[in-house]
Amino acid sequence: MWYCGIQLSTLHPHLNNGKFRAREHSARMIDITVAGTHREIGFAVGRQAAKQVAGSIAFYRYFFKDFSGLEWSTVQVKTREFVPHLKAKFPSYYEEIEGIAEGAAVDVLDVVALNIRSEIAFGLFEAEPTRPTSTTSVEMAVDGCTALGWKTPGGSTFLSQNWDWKNEQKPNLIIVRAKPHGGPGIDLPAFQMITEAGIIGKIGFNEHGVGCLLNGIRAKGVNSERMPTHFALRTILESRSKREALKKIKSVGLAGSSHILLGDHSGPTGLECTSVGFRELPADEYGRVVHANNLILDHEGVLEPLWLVDSPKRTARMRELATLDVGENAGFKSLLELFKDEQNFPSSINRKQIGKNDSGTLFNVVFDLTERKGIISIGRTTEIEEQIEIGF
Repeated sequence: MWYCGIQLSTLHPHLNNGKFRAREHSARMIDITVAGTHREIGFAVGRQAAKQVAGSIAFYRYFFKDFSGLEWSTVQVKTREFVPHLKAKFPSYYEEIEGIAEGAAVDVLDVVALNIRSEIAFGLFEAEPTRPTSTTSVEMAVDGCTALGWKTPGGSTFLSQNWDWKNEQKPNLIIVRAKPHGGPGIDLPAFQMITEAGIIGKIGFNEHGVGCLLNGIRAKGVNSERMPTHFALRTILESRSKREALKKIKSVGLAGSSHILLGDHSGPTGLECTSVGFRELPADEYGRVVHANNLILDHEGVLEPLWLVDSPKRTARMRELATLDVGENAGFKSLLELFKDEQNFPSSINRKQIGKNDSGTLFNVVFDLTERKGIISIGRTTEIEEQIEIGF
């Protein structure tokens, strides 16, 4: 049976005269604790965060049109293509989606669309984004996440990231602390994550110190018979080691493009994913993996228009900042400081949604996977609104 945490806020976005707007973010974020089957977990999350789930659906209905030129009817057609494969290959995850839809009293197809939002937004573009993406520092499209994985000289593994997205989705972020029951003989790890309400896998780590981060990659191509990106993140959170997680993901392939930074006590690994294959990005000579929003390695046959010209700049800047001295004294405070950098503002590591820059830093995470402890800082890293501890 499942049990639920206390709902702390109920703010959610709404549509106004055809344009998407959001109310101001609450001072406290919904934090849900739940144990049970996947369906029970989904129902608990859907019920506790019903307004946030509805808000996520409203946001992406607007966003898919604005960014990828896709009408909702087109989104639903693509979503239906995924459904039979999701049911057949990932039945427990699909049951969780059904539970969310039931708990939140929304259409299950809309919740499926949330969980393939990366594939829809970054792989199905039929037209160029309506937001400019020229080479000037302020004419950027959405997103902008910068991620750092580090096996430090002291032997600890850290994952850290600024998660950048449109401010309008900020009220729909929630914390989920879950212990899945996998059935007879299946012992799944407990995990904790921050996610967009309605999405079953996002940024977090589990009781074994296996964690994951995500960078959006805009490369054309979607294969609905493979695993969606957010299912892959959940798979990592339900794995006992980084090696196990990589094996599971590679065995089924990913439906679209992304960069997943995963790690455990052995260190971090970057996994560049497209709809046709994978490339692993190992740690450099300093134990670091640094990534933003463009493919670093060669992926033959993959079309990837450079949609964020600041992405290579942020990768290079983080490599400059993450020095050996920082690594020798790495901790929650020192790593958070790296993500306060505003070089090339507003499209900097510490990003701000202003003018033609269509995204801002909504939260930062610093995870010590060796100690299985993490701190989530809500808001821009220089304007922190709330800090939430997760861990085991």
